[in-house]
Amino acid sequence: MSGYSIIFDKVPETKYLTADNYIQYRAIMRLFYSQNQKMNFQLDKKTIMELLKADPWFAQYTQEQLMKDLDQLVEWKNLTSILDPHRVYTVSDFKNRQFRYMMSQGAIEVERLAITLENLYSNVTGLSSSTLRRIQAALRMVGGLGNMSLKEVGGWWHDLQDDFNRLSQNYQDYLREFYRPGAEKHTTPEAFIIYKQNLIRYLEEFIQDLQNSSTQIGAQMEAISSDTMERLLSLVYQSELEIPRSQSEMPPRWEEDLKDHNIGVWQSLKHWFTGEDATVYQVMEVTNEVIRRVVQNASLLVQTRNMGVSNKAELRHLLTLFAQCGDVDEAHKLSAQVFGAQQARHYAVNEPKSSDRIDAGVYEEPPLEYVIQPRVRSYKPRLDRGSFADKSAEKEAQRLKILEEQRLLRKEALGYIRNGILDFGAIGRPGSDLPPVSPQVRAVFLAWVAIANLNPDKRGLTEYGHTFLLRRKNNGNCRMLCTDGTLTMPNWILKFEANGFE
Repeated sequence: MSGYSIIFDKVPETKYLTADNYIQYRAIMRLFYSQNQKMNFQLDKKTIMELLKADPWFAQYTQEQLMKDLDQLVEWKNLTSILDPHRVYTVSDFKNRQFRYMMSQGAIEVERLAITLENLYSNVTGLSSSTLRRIQAALRMVGGLGNMSLKEVGGWWHDLQDDFNRLSQNYQDYLREFYRPGAEKHTTPEAFIIYKQNLIRYLEEFIQDLQNSSTQIGAQMEAISSDTMERLLSLVYQSELEIPRSQSEMPPRWEEDLKDHNIGVWQSLKHWFTGEDATVYQVMEVTNEVIRRVVQNASLLVQTRNMGVSNKAELRHLLTLFAQCGDVDEAHKLSAQVFGAQQARHYAVNEPKSSDRIDAGVYEEPPLEYVIQPRVRSYKPRLDRGSFADKSAEKEAQRLKILEEQRLLRKEALGYIRNGILDFGAIGRPGSDLPPVSPQVRAVFLAWVAIANLNPDKRGLTEYGHTFLLRRKNNGNCRMLCTDGTLTMPNWILKFEANGFE
């Protein structure tokens, strides 16, 4: 564990947050931090005392207490004491030398963290698709990074990291609100219903943007070869080596750690958008779970509210109506109207409903006829004897329709072959006479490719009797333009033999 001793060292800069006199220490450090933001880096004890006295809590605070607290903060490395550069003219001035104090870099980071923790739940985190679009734009610049200066490459890399970290952090912070205790409690049911509708719409829009963008980002990252990625990380590494660093920022093996960090960032980004277990799929599942949970809470809230409604007035009105009935028959009719039929037979039938609405009533469904058969062994259903209908004309028409569709499909598929070669990359390309393919023709082409891939010699036979050979033009991919989108696939071509080819 000797190589990790720095990680497990004590951090004295944080002691002032939990010390016995933490109120004085935190007030002094917050004062220094606020002045540091105003570019007042050095303060003397007189200025510190005047600023503290502005708070009524420090009305009884003395100069001796201040000096003691400042010395303690200097010992904890929160403050750095600097000798006042004024000239010393007497022995008394030499003995009572004045100091100016300045925050250390570690204290600035600790105080900034404390401010972040204080405002952790007051900051409103939103889900925005702008970070996804910026990541897409950054990945489109990968091919031109070789023509940029190292400074521009470093800026590109840091912007990509910031957008990726912002996407991950904002999503985690936003969903954290729905899993903490009491997140589903709201002041009134009406406010919760409005909140539920806005939240579901907000998350659905984010999921739609995420689905559209993640697919494109994943395709962009998969298109980057390993050689291109190594050159990219090498340029990023060189750009970060050019940044001036102090000796404290260069521990042993810092160059190797820097290189490993860049590789880890790229792998994390790739795992977020590519692969079967990509993080983006987990994001969609968790978001759908949040939507389901909110809808369930709204349903439970409505049920709870309905259960709490007092029906005392309704019962009094019903009792009055029953008391006014002239005889038992009239009371039976009123009872049937209020409580329903007292003797009813219920039938359960496995028939599909006409609507999937969960709030649809029984009277909104169309009537259903169900034939009930006697439960006796001797019962046999009556068979209606009749002749078979002649449907030869309909069958012939259906057969001719299918043959015509197959003929048109064959004509359209073979129409993309030029000089015995079917080039998938030329389909829909500017300047080519091959129009975009329909989904039906695309299915035929992909079936031919699958047939050839199953044979060791890469040969295949079409359903039209033509033999062909599957070959690859290069190691890259091609884009086949279709009527319903663009298909990215390996750059294959099919060479047809001249055995009866039209």
